[in-house]
Amino acid sequence: MTKALAAAGSDAGQAGLAQMSRMARVSCYTLGALSSAPVIAMLLWSLKTQTLRSILTLVLSAILIAALLATCARTWRRFFVLTFPLWVVASAYAACTILSGKVPGRALALLLSGASWEEISGLFAIWPQKWMTLPIAAVMALYLILSSKLPVWPIFSRATLNVGGVLLALTIPMGVYAAQNSAQLAEGVALNPVVGSVIFFGMQMPRAHDELQGKLVAKTPFHARRTRTGEEVHVLIVGESARRASWSAYGYTRPTTPYLNRLAMDGEAILLRNAMADANLTEFAVPMMLTGLTPQQAASGGRLGGNLLDLAKEAGYRTAWLVNQDVGVSTLMAIAADHLEYPPDLHEGIFGRSALDEVLLPAYRAEIARAGHARLIGMHGMGSHWEYYRRYPRNLQRFGSPQRLSMLTSATTDRSMFTDLADSYDNSVLYTDWFLQQIIEAARELQVPATVTFFPDHGEASPTLDGGAVGHGSAHYVAAEFEIPALIWLNAAYRQAHPEKVAALAANGSKEIRSHDVFSTMADLMGINWPGATPERSFASERFVPDATKEHLARGVLTKRP
Repeated sequence: MTKALAAAGSDAGQAGLAQMSRMARVSCYTLGALSSAPVIAMLLWSLKTQTLRSILTLVLSAILIAALLATCARTWRRFFVLTFPLWVVASAYAACTILSGKVPGRALALLLSGASWEEISGLFAIWPQKWMTLPIAAVMALYLILSSKLPVWPIFSRATLNVGGVLLALTIPMGVYAAQNSAQLAEGVALNPVVGSVIFFGMQMPRAHDELQGKLVAKTPFHARRTRTGEEVHVLIVGESARRASWSAYGYTRPTTPYLNRLAMDGEAILLRNAMADANLTEFAVPMMLTGLTPQQAASGGRLGGNLLDLAKEAGYRTAWLVNQDVGVSTLMAIAADHLEYPPDLHEGIFGRSALDEVLLPAYRAEIARAGHARLIGMHGMGSHWEYYRRYPRNLQRFGSPQRLSMLTSATTDRSMFTDLADSYDNSVLYTDWFLQQIIEAARELQVPATVTFFPDHGEASPTLDGGAVGHGSAHYVAAEFEIPALIWLNAAYRQAHPEKVAALAANGSKEIRSHDVFSTMADLMGINWPGATPERSFASERFVPDATKEHLARGVLTKRP
């Protein structure tokens, strides 16, 4: 009887061990599926979007990394526990790639580096799929629980050694084939979510941080000083693709700028009637505007030794730079403001950000309210950049009903679409007028001297009004791409404190004013002087001398207009 019971107990114990062994194997298989999911997801996505060499590089790198990690871990429990952080970032990397259609790179690194925790949390608050956080957290918890309860099984059994040997042998021909094209090899390495995430967080994020801090450009001090004391606020708005002939404040028949019309009529704003862009592409025009380089200097490779914000900081101004544009233009000039605002935009397309310029208003109002300091607030918006129909809200669609437009219709030759293009562009101008109203009316509440300057990067050609030309960036001179609207608003306190500046602005308002004049003019308005100052370049000075060269950069090439 005793022997029978002992035998029964032994059988039950063996059955229990067998059951536990089966459960452990199921856990190990589950963990294997979870840990390989990011690579498999990237592989499936790559089959539709990438070259064969890049795909083979992804597979090759996945095999080699798994082998390396297995060699270091030695047991399955240690392997899954130690690779948990890599699995988390690899899963996020793969999800970001699949959702956005491209691997995370410099653009995302700049976005994350420039975003505050408040902005990121605010973005999460409006995320429509917040419910997904619960299942994601549950999967992560399951991974940790299963991996911590695994038996201490060795990885390198006879079976795994055989399979591993075969896989490693396959990496040799894959590596030889993939190495024949270095560019596709690099793309394939970036496709691996483990390697790609390590590169992204270990290299691209630190570099993006340094770019946003202006550390990658050697700067020469201006030795600037402020010639007056007291609190002042100066705002510079860099517009985008603004065609002067489409603004009603400059005579356009459609009422596209009702607010500016009133300001001009009341004499509150000084319209610059003959403002000209130095270039018809943003990456050339904005640096000239913020550094004072002329088209001739820019064409000959003139060095960017410092920008307007550097000058203002040296003179004691607190600076802010609010960006709803390609932040690469800002990093090109190594803009390093005391406060940089670059709101996240998960829907950015090939023609730029989809967020409306009003996304900058909360940060602007916060800077306006920051009393006690002389302040320079710069803003770089999307303005009227193509795609026009995405640059304004539905409630400001006053002209036409441009519903047929799509990403590709900017280059259309279908004349029936020209009216829709003009309608959507005019709606974007109406929105810019509204945006300027928000900026100026907030500044109006200040009791200290304040100015608001609006100066676009370049113009825009309209197919209905400019002989079929459309957009900007032409290789030759097209008047509409260089003729821009520009203005300066000054509050009562500034007018009273500096009447000579107001008189000079009014006297120079009809003269030709160029992008590179903005640098000296803003410095003049702020009362900043330095050894290299050029008062003849300031249209806020009675010593202003218009640039008579008629030279501009058309698609980056020095061109003389007729």
